[in-house]
Amino acid sequence: MSEMVILDTHIWFWLINGSFERFPTQWLEQIRQADIVAVSAISCYKIALAHNKSRLAIHIPVEDWLSENLQKIMIFWLR
Repeated sequence: MSEMVILDTHIWFWLINGSFERFPTQWLEQIRQADIVAVSAISCYKIALAHNKSRLAIHIPVEDWLSENLQKIMIFWLR
């Protein structure tokens, strides 16, 4: 059976930005060992919303950021 890890919005953002000090090392190990790493569609919405409200600085169009970072570490988007 495949193991799936579903990332919280904050964990996903911290992982992408290399902010590993923000969460326990065992979480990073679970993410690395998982067969499938996923984020909810709502996490994509929350990232876009935070960016649009200037609470999150993303220096490229948010659509490009989402596309790039869903593919970067082979994260699946749960719909």
